[in-house]
Amino acid sequence: MKAVKGFTLVELMIALTILSVMMAFAVPAFNDFTNQRRMISDVNGLVSAINLARSEAGRRAAEVTVQAVDASDSNDEWGPGYCVTVGDPGDCAASIRTFTLEGNFTFDATADLDGLDSITYTSRGLSEDENTGTIRLCGADADDDPGRVISINAIGRTTVRNLVCFP
Repeated sequence: MKAVKGFTLVELMIALTILSVMMAFAVPAFNDFTNQRRMISDVNGLVSAINLARSEAGRRAAEVTVQAVDASDSNDEWGPGYCVTVGDPGDCAASIRTFTLEGNFTFDATADLDGLDSITYTSRGLSEDENTGTIRLCGADADDDPGRVISINAIGRTTVRNLVCFP
């Protein structure tokens, strides 16, 4: 008699059970990983916008502004997006570049920047108002921790640190 090669139904069910258990652990971890990568991308976008404004101000010998697209929410001034414009803050339609967020996060200005919807740089690359402060990026819930905090010093340089948004 010839031996039949293949899987029995019991072997197939055991393999599917093991695969299901492994996927139950992998999917949430992958979602957290994806949220953290989006958050890092959003922080890098704001830092890039600030650096672009500083360099364009020097290159054009004019004031260049990073401004929020819609700062109507005082707890998420920068969340709807932001743009880099030449001259006084105005319409983002005539901007050098516009940035949008990738995830479901809030960008909230704190400290001396509270309620701030724009940062203007002079032709020397310095902040016009010499504002110092931080902009916090937090996720929608505790699963998105840690958040990030972007500190802007008086000369317009930025530093980024981790932030616990949901202690």
